Amino acid sequence: MAKQKRDLLDEIIDIQSDWDALSHTGDDLVSQLAAEPEEERFFDPADYQERPRANSTYCAAAVMRDMSVCRVCKDVCPVDAIVIDGAMVRVSDACLRCDLCVAACPTEVFQIRSNAPLALYDKVAKVAAAYEQCYITCTRALGRLPEANEILLPCVGAVAREVWFNLLCEFSNLSVYLPLGICDECRTTTGEETLGEAIADAEEWSGESVGLEVDEADLLREQKRAYKRSQFVSGMTQAGTRLVSRSVPILAGAQAVAKRLQAHTKQINDLQRSLDNAVGTQSTQSRRRMLTRKRRLLLAGLQRYPDLAEEMHLPFPSLNADICTMCGDCAKACTVHALELDSNGRVHVERAYCVCCGSCAQACPEGAIQMREDTCEELVVPDPEAEKKARQKARAAKARKESKKTLDKGLDILEKLADD
Repeated sequence: MAKQKRDLLDEIIDIQSDWDALSHTGDDLVSQLAAEPEEERFFDPADYQERPRANSTYCAAAVMRDMSVCRVCKDVCPVDAIVIDGAMVRVSDACLRCDLCVAACPTEVFQIRSNAPLALYDKVAKVAAAYEQCYITCTRALGRLPEANEILLPCVGAVAREVWFNLLCEFSNLSVYLPLGICDECRTTTGEETLGEAIADAEEWSGESVGLEVDEADLLREQKRAYKRSQFVSGMTQAGTRLVSRSVPILAGAQAVAKRLQAHTKQINDLQRSLDNAVGTQSTQSRRRMLTRKRRLLLAGLQRYPDLAEEMHLPFPSLNADICTMCGDCAKACTVHALELDSNGRVHVERAYCVCCGSCAQACPEGAIQMREDTCEELVVPDPEAEKKARQKARAAKARKESKKTLDKGLDILEKLADD
């Protein structure tokens, strides 16, 4: 990456930063002496951990009362804290609060607040947009309060592959910080393998890569140049200073990041509406289809970069109608209602909603459904407004061209009159 050329604004920002540091040299010491004991912050790993809550409605194994249908959560849990008893799913007191089950469960049976998929995306994106490097790490690896550009999680394996994919579509400055051997003695024994698999999938889908740092001395703290310049320009403008024109087309750094996150949220909401309009919100059995949060992130990345869909392969259900007995177990096992059996005995799969978990194939007693790898072009949801927007954009461009032509003609007349 070529180094950006510095200019006068960069020099002014550096001078201001140096002056601020010099003028506040003793502030940290004074703050420490004056602070109340209860106001001091201490590092406590429990502050970054949350015990998941289980919603049995979405668990295929619980609905079918058959553990062979799906056992992803039990396989990833390092202490066997997931209990599926009949139609009930619960998290026992043995839970380490590593959140691996949250990332692994395809139907999102397990829920948390702080690091839910969409919230985690926003948290990482906010840092990645402002800093030269964003580090994702765990409480055991860091062992202290995080810096502003460090995302601290109970386990780095708690980042789902769909979250990684969406982030890699937008940012190239993501790194995992894990000192050598830090996972070897960790009680979360499945975390390292889960992390590796999630990143491998996301990198293959996006064509981008996640960095790895093992030495704390190599961690960078620098904010992005554009972010610092935006903040400085905003500060000057708000102070009423005319050193920089108010017409400079640049937003304050924090405002720009906030707008970027708002645009991402709007895109996901628009995607949901487009998908509902395209295939309907309910199956023929009047069951409401559920678009999981992780699926929304995957689809959002493909909407922005549809060319990636051709290279991305996922396992989708494929039916052998010759041996299907139309028992309906496959539809019952699909708790997101992406698969349905219509009144004529035909099986339909809405791939945008399908989470590729394979529960339908496992539930089929005749083996009529097999999971087969296929490309993901169907996951690029058509935008019904796209053609209308394209026409409006073309009309606007034509109007601007005509206006410029008319303006140039008027200026020519004025210049001629002035010469006369």
